[in-house]
Amino acid sequence: MRKVCLFGVLLLTAFALAGHDAGAADVKPLPNVEELRGRAVAGAEKQKADREKYMCRELDTNSDVDSKGVVKKTETAEREIFFVRGHQIAQTVLKDGKPLSESEQKKQDTEVKKRIEEASKDEKASQKRGEVTIGPDTFLRLSKLTNERRTMVAGRPTIVFDAAGDESKKADTLPERFIQAMAGTIAIDEETGQLQDVEMHGTKDVKVGGGLLANVHKGFMLHVVSKPRPDGVWLMDWAYGSGDARVGLFLHPAGRFQQQMEGCRVFDVNTSSTTALARP
Repeated sequence: MRKVCLFGVLLLTAFALAGHDAGAADVKPLPNVEELRGRAVAGAEKQKADREKYMCRELDTNSDVDSKGVVKKTETAEREIFFVRGHQIAQTVLKDGKPLSESEQKKQDTEVKKRIEEASKDEKASQKRGEVTIGPDTFLRLSKLTNERRTMVAGRPTIVFDAAGDESKKADTLPERFIQAMAGTIAIDEETGQLQDVEMHGTKDVKVGGGLLANVHKGFMLHVVSKPRPDGVWLMDWAYGSGDARVGLFLHPAGRFQQQMEGCRVFDVNTSSTTALARP
């Protein structure tokens, strides 16, 4: 099943505010919206470099559901995720709880090595491969931020905004058009400027090529949460999405996906290590 990468996601990346601690009082003036947006965009850019130090285990669950919400089919996978020059590389370890067959493993080893080499040489490798990616800086750039308020998340002051797609901004790519058709909330860590939580849902249908190239229905929901690691690097913690979406040959009618990051560890990637990286 081909996936839409979301936020650093594959993506196809929204964050929930359900875990926010209540009762935080505004004891100082709220930051300027545009100043905080600028810090958050800069933080997202820095995060691209920071996350290349890490490899994480990603647990994926993808389900197809019928019109009544009953699950028809569920697929699971465990992957090793790392980044090369901003491009996410995924190595599948288990599919539906089972190791890859010898032929599957050999095919993946070749593909992973190829992708590492492509990403190492070309910053636009993902675009040329036709991958759909949505980064935190894209949400920030293409959203109107209103109703600013401060709350506490895991003891950290966090600024929360209502967000809606800003159609006055230029949107050149498919992910950007998706974002312009969404609304929800965005939360930014006040101290670091890192995007902590985004929860967005589609407010209208988005069709590309008359719906033949891409079609995302109103109500499609994305939800991604990030948190800081002990060294201060922010990484995605978990992501969830649901709704009807089709991008190219990727068909996922009435589907749900969930991604959970586990066991993140410091790990350096470079072109000389492609052979070793081909197998976890």
